[in-house]
Amino acid sequence: RQQLEICYNGGYQSPETVNSLRLLDSYKDYVTFKTPTTILRLAKKEANLLRPYFQEQFERALVTYEKKYKFKLARPVQLEVYPNHEDFAVRTVSMPGLGGILGVTFGYDVAMDSPSGRKPGQWHWASTMWHELSHVYVLEMTNHRVPRWFTEGLAVYEETAASPDWGDRLDHESIMAIKQNKLLPVADIDRGFVHPTYPSQVIVSYFQGGKICTFIVQKWGWEKILAMIHDFGENRTTPEVIEKELGVKPEEFDKQFMAWLEPQVKNTVDHIDDWTKTIRAANEDFKAKKWDDVIPKAEQALAWYPDYVELGNPYEFLSVAWKEKGDKAKETQALEQYSKIGGRDPDLLKVLANLQNDAGHKKEAAATLERLNLIYLEDEAAHQKLGDIYMDLSNGAGASREYTAVLSGKPVDVAGAHFGLARALMLQNKIGDAREEVISALEVAPGFKPAQKLLLELSGKE
Repeated sequence: RQQLEICYNGGYQSPETVNSLRLLDSYKDYVTFKTPTTILRLAKKEANLLRPYFQEQFERALVTYEKKYKFKLARPVQLEVYPNHEDFAVRTVSMPGLGGILGVTFGYDVAMDSPSGRKPGQWHWASTMWHELSHVYVLEMTNHRVPRWFTEGLAVYEETAASPDWGDRLDHESIMAIKQNKLLPVADIDRGFVHPTYPSQVIVSYFQGGKICTFIVQKWGWEKILAMIHDFGENRTTPEVIEKELGVKPEEFDKQFMAWLEPQVKNTVDHIDDWTKTIRAANEDFKAKKWDDVIPKAEQALAWYPDYVELGNPYEFLSVAWKEKGDKAKETQALEQYSKIGGRDPDLLKVLANLQNDAGHKKEAAATLERLNLIYLEDEAAHQKLGDIYMDLSNGAGASREYTAVLSGKPVDVAGAHFGLARALMLQNKIGDAREEVISALEVAPGFKPAQKLLLELSGKE
């Protein structure tokens, strides 16, 4: 701030200077939480909701990576979470308009969008956090001497290493790049990030980098990845590191990599044009409510391109068609496949959780709603539902977290939310805290009989 104010007062009032000063002024609306290893900065208006979920993933990632990378960070990592995407953009490049980027790492400082900074279901905030925190370790271990392809590829690998449904799916841009032989040789792959020659090449390079790291881990083992990190820290080039650690020339590596990748993508790449026609036809039938015609087309589209989970995906077509035909088992199956492959539409995930819960599969329903929490958090009904399920499963801690999330917003039923939290606290034998919540419920609704009854029960336990 001091340096920026000197610039501004000295007449250097560029947009970057003004934007940065305005961002710094907005920090009065943020609150910071510190632990021995973490510094978490959240907007005050959503801190109570976000903090338990972000803190849990933050600490879990650091513990995982310290063990995995065999490296202890020298100081706490700061994570800044921005509910306004343009604030995140200014934090990153001092100017608004930073399109698809979700997170950025500056050494020990990570900035990212808040779940509320994007439309619900557009992305997976926990996956982004783990991606960026991987960068912290790799950048520190190499003193920032690391090719872009390797640190990004490794971060992409870590997303699905954390959980198979987290990372991005095989996208259309990468399919077309493979079909048109546009993947770059490993010796030249950094060019795809820093000097792209076609609009989607950066996206394709993320995909390719992630797959290369996956291939290395599967064929040569994780220890080779660690060795490569240290080699890059010694300023070795990609061809040198490939030959030193993997024992093959870059050209031979490329051949082996493509031989490994092609069987995974061949079905989709070979049928992408057929898939496009079929999914469009399925969409027309869907709009016309021709359910018997939708089903075979959607099933064929899914068989060709199972990774497609975006708008107008075959899983949604199938789930709705089976619902309209009255087959809940097949509706549930379609949505379970959708969730497992990485689908992120909150509405579809909530439908799945309700189906699982109604069928008595409460643990599965809880898992689905926990998955939703890592995608989108501003959903009172989902938190209420998960809290209720956890009460049925006698998980007091989980229920407490969810009812607290309900209370962090402006719940429709304030008294009911306090009452639910009281029951969850009682389940954990936190009698004093439970009593306070019951009293809060009765202050809102003095005639709330279940709360009156619970207060009497709690009084007998003190």
